[in-house]
Amino acid sequence: MLSIVLLWPAAAQASGLQLPSPDWRDQVIYFVLTDRFADGDPSNNDQGAGEYNPAKSSHFSGGDLAGIQSKLDYIQNLGATALWLTPPVAQQWWSQKAQYGGYHGYWATDFTKVDPHYGDLASYQALANNLHQRKMYLIQDIVVNHTGSFFGYAGDYDANNTAKNFVLYENQTSKQPAPSQWPFSQINRLNPEHAAADIYHWTPPIVDPAIPGQEFHYQLASLADLNTSNPQVRQALKQSYRYWLEQVGIDAFRIDTAKYVEHEFWRDFLHAPDGIFAAATQLGKQHFLAFGEVFAASKPFQNDGEQKLQAFLGTAAEPQLNSVIAFPLYFDINAVLAEGRPPALLGYRLQQHSSQFKTPHLLPTFLNNHDTKRFLAAGSVEAFIQAYALLFTIPGIPVIYQGDEQLLTQTRQAMFQGGWGNTKDQFQTQSTMYQLIQSLARLRKDYPVLSRGDWSLLQADENAAGVLAYRMSPAVTKTSHSNEQQSPMLVLMNTADSPLLLAALPTQITGNSKWQVVWQQGTQLQQVNTDQQGRLTLELPARAVLVLKPVTVPSATVVSATTSSATQITPDGLLQLQLTSQFTQQLAAQPLSKDFVLAGTIGQPNLPLRLVQNGDFLKFSPLQSDDKGHFSITVPVRDLGQQQYKLRLYAPTLAAVSAEIRYQTKVTTPEWQAKVADPHNDDQGPTGLYLQPQHEHSQQQLDIRNVTAKAGGSNLQLEIQMQQISQYWAPANGFDNVHFAIFIHLPNRPDLPKATALPGLNQQLPQGKSWQLGHFMFGWGNSVFNAEGATAAETGSKLGAAPKLHVDLTNKVITVNYQGQALGIQDWAGAEIYLSTWDKTGEGVLRDISPQASSWNFGGAAADAPKILDDLWLKLHQVPAI
Repeated sequence: MLSIVLLWPAAAQASGLQLPSPDWRDQVIYFVLTDRFADGDPSNNDQGAGEYNPAKSSHFSGGDLAGIQSKLDYIQNLGATALWLTPPVAQQWWSQKAQYGGYHGYWATDFTKVDPHYGDLASYQALANNLHQRKMYLIQDIVVNHTGSFFGYAGDYDANNTAKNFVLYENQTSKQPAPSQWPFSQINRLNPEHAAADIYHWTPPIVDPAIPGQEFHYQLASLADLNTSNPQVRQALKQSYRYWLEQVGIDAFRIDTAKYVEHEFWRDFLHAPDGIFAAATQLGKQHFLAFGEVFAASKPFQNDGEQKLQAFLGTAAEPQLNSVIAFPLYFDINAVLAEGRPPALLGYRLQQHSSQFKTPHLLPTFLNNHDTKRFLAAGSVEAFIQAYALLFTIPGIPVIYQGDEQLLTQTRQAMFQGGWGNTKDQFQTQSTMYQLIQSLARLRKDYPVLSRGDWSLLQADENAAGVLAYRMSPAVTKTSHSNEQQSPMLVLMNTADSPLLLAALPTQITGNSKWQVVWQQGTQLQQVNTDQQGRLTLELPARAVLVLKPVTVPSATVVSATTSSATQITPDGLLQLQLTSQFTQQLAAQPLSKDFVLAGTIGQPNLPLRLVQNGDFLKFSPLQSDDKGHFSITVPVRDLGQQQYKLRLYAPTLAAVSAEIRYQTKVTTPEWQAKVADPHNDDQGPTGLYLQPQHEHSQQQLDIRNVTAKAGGSNLQLEIQMQQISQYWAPANGFDNVHFAIFIHLPNRPDLPKATALPGLNQQLPQGKSWQLGHFMFGWGNSVFNAEGATAAETGSKLGAAPKLHVDLTNKVITVNYQGQALGIQDWAGAEIYLSTWDKTGEGVLRDISPQASSWNFGGAAADAPKILDDLWLKLHQVPAI
């Protein structure tokens, strides 16, 4: 076998570029999409291949290494201690197959050269040197799975004859017909020398990663898949990436598409004597971090995603990566905080994050990146603040994606004026979100228990948006910095958009303990205290966050106290409550299907009370015990489906609550309903001439067959039957290659804001109607919004109460369950519903349309035509009473 010997200039150690590894647990990462961050050198923007056009998301915009260096003060002052940038290596500037540019950095043509759009080796070294002088660290994104989009198959694929139907994607007019770096330039299966070299897997795109062999050997999105089992490929990749350590002083690698590369490769690439870790150690980097992208979600209350990630960490005997990005946690942070799922889902995920990995503190945690929709595409700003508070108070390395601190909503929107999607610079250090993240970074630095401690769950509500509470305790095996810094800390959140009661939360510290508020959002509290049993009862405003540490303070400064007579409080510290035998019998007959009366006796006469249902202490009108301590209140049962509830009685003047009462309801008969069928194969747009994207996975996923709607009480259920449901891309929501836009007209709610334009769809709501509630859902997004501030381009205010989704692949049905209580809707009387289909990118952008269809965009109409392929209208009718 021919060995590869590459001779580089003298290593950069002498120039001061090398810096010893930090304790990565204490770092905060700022992630930059180089082309979209800052343009420091306009002279390198256009390389003359038609690839530069900042007006288009598909083209280069002009960001570069000099631009990043010019903004290091901005990044450092935010609180970041490490910079992660997308691959700076030479790229395929334009793909004729994809009709898209490699501005993002993941389509390499030479792994050892800086792309001229970004600068050169000297500018990269200058950036590293500037960072290291600040005691900051440089993380380079790398790719070993593939190069660019250079070859594929036009026709059926024959694994026994990989030359059959083989085609090269770049024609003779291309300025980059193949990678320029040897041996990766050998892309032609029809060339005997290239075929014998076997540098690539001669395969088509992945159709189903569950089919043996496809995940590791087939192409990801038509990108030339490297044969990483080939020793020649391995050697070239190791030499290529050692080069950046030696010449630039890279401190860590983020490894793209790691899950598509066989496990044995990582043992060689990272751990071999000539591998990355050995090279880093020789340069004084004893803890070189290599964190991989293993894109995987976990099913609700399962840890299949964590198991997938764990497999790429290997074992002590056969180690692989030393860190992975916390993708399962990412999905459930979004589901709970942006979309309004119950906090129990996130509580479980945090437990798995903390227990399934040996070093969870070394896993990068994130809310946004360059491949996902922005959190703010589905969630509110208040929810986003909560999410960042969580990110900085749990085990893991927080990652700030560029623009989060400026509340950007488009995934790959440029930060600089003139770049794609931006008419002004977005580097405002006085912006509210910038300063809020800055304060969280200071908090994490001031209290090392937040970055190094052990996480434990205190409360996570199960039935709806509500309380999430957890504790960070000093790690048992770690040495504390000081007594104060090693105190436990509590984090309390109300994930609902309305006030909730935190009731008798156990803090794990007994006796009347006092807690200082060291960081908060949505409250003005300074201190709180517990009862004698160490439990905390507190009214939490909507979307409130409290970070608490235990302190000793004079009792006169305490916010609330639970002192009371023995007749009011039981020995275990709860409000004394005795229920009537009638109600006890009703509970025994669960689930309940009609209204019931909650009645009993409380320990004090004429005591002001609140009935609290699932934490909501404002849902019911206030009540008061009579002069004998009796009380009575009717609890309605209206909501369609099977529901679970928790009740407590709350005495605000005593800051005391009763024991919890659990019950279930089951309502099977709707009050309103409708069903409408839709013709087969009518998914051709308003004109009947639209064409779908031409890639192999775009099939019949946009063809609606019928929709059934049922409503009862505040709940609405839609059953959407499709011609096809696919899961080619392992979508978190269970379906891909389709985006649903749902708009609801509520004739009985004239008080709600209204709109007629359908945001982003280039269309008005049919039948001259207006809508008050909108809903977008696709494989990786689920967002509900109202019409307040809605325009033809922008949705209205985000509502953190997206419906629960269920996918039945066998019957091709997607069930959507709206909880109107969380949306401020008590009933759906006479509602009219408009539903349409289109498709979105993984980053959450509606795909374009033009006269000619392409691999990823629609065809058959002008760019401003309605983005509607199939649609359906239905109106709910009242169900006659039985």
